Amino acid sequence: MVEGPQAPREASCLLDAEEREYLVGVVGGGPGFDTILEIVAGEEFREFLPPMRLAGVAGLDPADVRPGEPLLRGVPLYSSYAELFARHPDINLVVSLQGGLCSKALTAAMPAGASLIDNTASFILCALSHAVSVGTHCRMRLDHQKLLLEAIVDEVQEDIALISAAGKVVDLNRNILRRLGKTKEELVGRSCLDLRSGPDDPSFCDPGDPGCPFRLSLTTGRKAERLHTVFGADGRLRYYRTYSYPIKDAAGQVGHVVVFRRDITDRTVGEISARQAERIETVGRLSSYLAHEIRNPLFAASGFARQLSRMEDLPQKAREKAGIVVEELTRMEALLKQFLEFARPVGGIVGVADVGRAIGDAVEASRSQAEGKSVGLAVALASDLPVVTFDPALLKQCLVNLVRNAVAALPGGGLVTLDADRDGERVRLRVTDSGRGLSRENLENMFSPFYKGGQCENGLGLAMVKKVVEDFGGAVEAVGQPAGGCALTLFLQPALAEVTPDAPGVRA
Repeated sequence: MVEGPQAPREASCLLDAEEREYLVGVVGGGPGFDTILEIVAGEEFREFLPPMRLAGVAGLDPADVRPGEPLLRGVPLYSSYAELFARHPDINLVVSLQGGLCSKALTAAMPAGASLIDNTASFILCALSHAVSVGTHCRMRLDHQKLLLEAIVDEVQEDIALISAAGKVVDLNRNILRRLGKTKEELVGRSCLDLRSGPDDPSFCDPGDPGCPFRLSLTTGRKAERLHTVFGADGRLRYYRTYSYPIKDAAGQVGHVVVFRRDITDRTVGEISARQAERIETVGRLSSYLAHEIRNPLFAASGFARQLSRMEDLPQKAREKAGIVVEELTRMEALLKQFLEFARPVGGIVGVADVGRAIGDAVEASRSQAEGKSVGLAVALASDLPVVTFDPALLKQCLVNLVRNAVAALPGGGLVTLDADRDGERVRLRVTDSGRGLSRENLENMFSPFYKGGQCENGLGLAMVKKVVEDFGGAVEAVGQPAGGCALTLFLQPALAEVTPDAPGVRA
């Protein structure tokens, strides 16, 4: 009869099956004695071996100095293994390190059920000790490297998140926790969409957006990046750069994505401001050249056209055409004057201006235009405003430009408010309208010369304001929202205490 194939025997380990403590007796002090003591007493071996306790040691040479070993403190020493076994009949593991000892005699004398590890097999325990020591050293180095990496990542002033392929947060750095005001335990395991602090905060991942860096890295297995531009709650534009890096598993599949997000607002605003300043400087040089080249022939042509328009012996139609020429040349003269004003350096002008008086003059100069478009003008001034370092006539002209720009943004009527207060050591002067709002392009380019977009068809008006204010040591800021409204703010330097508000602006 042929027997069928037998079922394979289930592999088992005695140490796994028996959850008991081993009471160890050591016989002899041969090679490996110190290692055996460390294995029995050392906590680092509990991960690999069951609990062990040293019952006693037999057969040590009386002249051996090792009885003073710290690991032998409190451990009874016996002259023979027979005495050891007699005093500790519950020993269940015997380690023999005595060379030349007959294992049969030792086995016969051992307590019933005890196991024997002789001096030949003890090298396995020595090898285990060496492996554990190496592993402990490696673990310490890994722990050190982990702490170092965590410290570096946490000190980076950017958002860093490890996100699984399913879009769940696996880990994140302290910068995100600080911004959201939450603990790591609250966010790990949540959707990466929960890492946003508000509607003006770009998402770390958006599975529905084909341009999302997280999604691109997940699908292509390559690095991706993106620039986000959003309107902040304060009406200012904020700029973020997001980078994503795929992490592949052993099979080459993308299992996680590391997402870095950097707030580059300050740098981007500085670059935009530098570009605008360069354009303004270029236009200033070009304006000066063209104005001087065109002014003389333009004035001559304008004079002749006026004479022709007044000549009685010319036909009526000829005089009408001459009048049209006069009107167009007059418009060109006004544009030329604007060019000259733009090109004129103001760094040599010294003076002080009263903010309240400048606002009042600008309102009166703009009132007829505002009333013609059903736009109301409101003024709000803080008390005790200091005078500012500025030419009074130029400050009035800057405010007139801002008010006219705001009125132009209200074709259906509305309200323009002029207010002034303190902003730290500076004087803050703001012109706000209730208009149709600004797009991102409007907000970025409204101070560029001749920019036309939305409400910002300002020619040199706003560029002139920016140039003049900065020449006097101030700053200009624009904020707005697509839903409506815009505010243009001048930050001006207070005048020195010894300068009085009645001092006129004079050229140095």
